Amino acid sequence: MARQTKKPAAAPIPAAADPEIAGREALRGVILKIAGSIVATEGLPAVQARRLAAEGGCSVGTLYNIFGDRDGLILAINRETMTALSVPLEAARQASATAPLEARLMALAAAYMTFALENRNRWLAVFEFRLPDDAALPADFVAERARLLGLLVETIGSDVPDAAQRQTAARALFGAAHGILHLAVNNRLSDFDRSELERDIRFIVKAAAAGMRKMA
Repeated sequence: MARQTKKPAAAPIPAAADPEIAGREALRGVILKIAGSIVATEGLPAVQARRLAAEGGCSVGTLYNIFGDRDGLILAINRETMTALSVPLEAARQASATAPLEARLMALAAAYMTFALENRNRWLAVFEFRLPDDAALPADFVAERARLLGLLVETIGSDVPDAAQRQTAARALFGAAHGILHLAVNNRLSDFDRSELERDIRFIVKAAAAGMRKMA
């Protein structure tokens, strides 16, 4: 009787080579590009599933299969915005790496302000969108947010030797600078004046740097 030989099991198809997965990822990228453009030009309320499905050439059901629901879609858009924001922040951090503390902080603050002003609607969407109280943020979103704050922590560096104090200083400085920027962009203090905004942010940074030096 002839001896039968087992055929080797077929190797699993890598995710990147799976046509279905590749098509899904490609569609995800298309939808995010369309949605990001809508947010940038019309604001977050203009992001509607039917419109995105029509412009992306898919069904609403397919859209929700990819993103879960509208909240998931908006979180994906906002994560893309945070990733885009990290580019000028990292460039500013590296360019000012050998400068004194105040200059390093001001370089980062200026890059943040410029991005916010040039991408106003997308920047606002990151901070104005809110999930229901019983919903948790996705891990990748939380990680990207932490990475952005980490750039400020790294910028402060050894000027605040204690790691916990360095983290607190970064959070407090970001909160103050972001707060004044958000108020200015929404004309909550006065009519928008960029030169006045720059003076306000410089004042915050100068005071923060002086306080941090006392912590050393």
